[in-house]
Amino acid sequence: MSTILVAVTPMAGHVNPMLVVAESLRARGHDVIFTTSELFREKVDAAGIRFVPLLGNANYDYRRLGELIPGLQSAAPGTDQAIHYIKHVFGDRIPDQDRGLRQILSEQHVDLVMTDIGFFGILPMLLRGGRRPPVVSCGVIAPIWLDPAFSVFSGPDTTPVGITRNVEDNRLYAAARAPAFRYVDTVLEKLGVSIPGGGDENTRYRLPDLFLQFGAEAFEYPTFDRPANLRFTGPILPTPKAATKPPAWLDRLDPSKPVVFVTQGTLANFDFNQLVNPALAGLADDDVQLIVTAGGSTADTIIAPSTVIVEPYIPYDIVLPKTSAFVTNGGYNGVQQALAYGVPIVSAGVTEDKRQVAGRVNWSGAGIGMQTSTPTPHQLRDAVRAVLRDPRYRTRAKALGANIANTNALATIAEQVESTIARATDGAVRAIPRRPERHTDVPLHF
Repeated sequence: MSTILVAVTPMAGHVNPMLVVAESLRARGHDVIFTTSELFREKVDAAGIRFVPLLGNANYDYRRLGELIPGLQSAAPGTDQAIHYIKHVFGDRIPDQDRGLRQILSEQHVDLVMTDIGFFGILPMLLRGGRRPPVVSCGVIAPIWLDPAFSVFSGPDTTPVGITRNVEDNRLYAAARAPAFRYVDTVLEKLGVSIPGGGDENTRYRLPDLFLQFGAEAFEYPTFDRPANLRFTGPILPTPKAATKPPAWLDRLDPSKPVVFVTQGTLANFDFNQLVNPALAGLADDDVQLIVTAGGSTADTIIAPSTVIVEPYIPYDIVLPKTSAFVTNGGYNGVQQALAYGVPIVSAGVTEDKRQVAGRVNWSGAGIGMQTSTPTPHQLRDAVRAVLRDPRYRTRAKALGANIANTNALATIAEQVESTIARATDGAVRAIPRRPERHTDVPLHF
């Protein structure tokens, strides 16, 4: 039996999949410690896993981020908001996250540390050298790495002209977000460590001993420079709970009418005028059945007629088997859950990783991805009509669903974790790879 420390960014979209992984590893006989904010203590305790709270400013309530970080909600969606997140949601937490990890490691032997892509507090451990357990980082959001095989804006194109465009698009994207990573570099320097050549979009993927992307490889852009430490696991899908009683309205749905399931996820659900209300307005006169979830938030500001089913929270696995189109702001795991059921997607979002999700929805052919967080009712109506009427979207969604069905994320994760522990020698440290030189005519690799 090994002891595994799971350190997680305290946001629902990060904690939920990592807790499923922790439960799976515990069921295989490992001793698991889970560290995140106090907000999730009850949930971790209920899973029978040892809980250790994060320290200081790392122990925050993500539902109050707007209060904790002035300017976050008023920042323009896209680059401006991403810079705020990288600097103040992730970067500012590094010292206390690092302090918490070091405290746990000083108190007991740990065989492996698992963390999510947003937990920047793992960087000092990776950069210090010396004795440490192996580190496995997990992609719980869509990849935001850069590669010359695709443009971060428009997707893959491996023609000579396309590669040139990809390199320039990725350079512009990296340059726009560079101030955020320079800020993170400054935080790290104050802790006495530094990233060779400075940090960028690819740093978090490059440095860990193993990087597990919780997604279907078939949904991901192909790359030229795939790193040796990258493994795709397939998405982590919820296990239906027998004790969950289906809502009464589920059996009353009309099988002759398409079901449209609408959500803004669990984080960006403070303003339903971004997606939910425009979708309801745009589809008000269409012959569809609308189901809306507030993602765990209050549904008071959702403007819906009595014919629309509105719930504060609905487990996706209850609704998706009956869904004809999934309208979402682009949560990575939610999109893959829909694809697992062969449901075509309408995705609209540019915050966090949502622009990347929308791009992959378009590239995969499984739906329509919009590069906006505030689509109009007409845009949403036209997109939903398109995915319902054109069979090609459902055909591609079903093909991706078949691919996902051939994955077993939890088994793959356990196999990779256990083999990493088996290969590690006591105190072995992986050498920090040399970062490629930056040139204006060479893309950033990972």
